[in-house]
Amino acid sequence: MSQGIRRILCCVGLKIDCDPVLEQAVTLAVATGAEVDVLHAVKSLSDDVVNTLRVNIPDRHILDTLRDQRLKEAKEVLDSKIETFWAGHPELREAYGYRELPCSVLEGYPAQVITDYARRTSSDMIVLAANKRRSATYAGKITKGVIKRSPVPVVVVPPRKS
Repeated sequence: MSQGIRRILCCVGLKIDCDPVLEQAVTLAVATGAEVDVLHAVKSLSDDVVNTLRVNIPDRHILDTLRDQRLKEAKEVLDSKIETFWAGHPELREAYGYRELPCSVLEGYPAQVITDYARRTSSDMIVLAANKRRSATYAGKITKGVIKRSPVPVVVVPPRKS
């Protein structure tokens, strides 16, 4: 019944409600017996910002520390969102067998980071938000980029109706 789905990559943003995306990924995992990996891709700082930082902070160690701190803070927010998700979905947590959701935070162009991570982890499916709040198109720039690059099926979760 699983049709070969063993690993699902669940990609979430931190500024939007990631609950529907997590819910869809875990529901699919329960139905297929798959494992879920959660990924948040932090967009790289622009070249202008990086150059400004280099000019004003010449110490390479301090720059690396700032970058690491940015990723660490994103990971803490992601962990908190997952805790909140599990607290709001005890039935899914039980159905998923109380397994943890391994989380990663990586930096780069999000669509590329997501598809590269999917390849490295041998993911069989990617689940992510439509990320489009305006206009009639079905998906935002990152989601379209993932669909274009993905080696595996992509499930696009629409935003919740308010």
